[in-house]
Amino acid sequence: MKADMRRDLRDNVAEIADRARDLSAKVKNRLDETYNDLNRTVRGAKDATEDRLDDLRDRVKSRPLASVAAVAASAFALGIFTGWLLGRESRSKADF
Repeated sequence: MKADMRRDLRDNVAEIADRARDLSAKVKNRLDETYNDLNRTVRGAKDATEDRLDDLRDRVKSRPLASVAAVAASAFALGIFTGWLLGRESRSKADF
């Protein structure tokens, strides 16, 4: 009877160890797949960004004055907007 219990216990322990190995292998495979998918996505984003930068460089080279004018106008508009926000904030504090 003790021999049967030992054999059953040994079989159960072996089964649990097999299940743990299977689970560990499945988790490792899933992590590898996720890592590879993420790597592929990052590479795609990097390629798209490089393509967009190349397009932008080409446009600046073909129309340099228009590019400088666009940047200057944007900076001016941002400055006006920032000054308006800061002035509005200081006026609202002075009212109290």
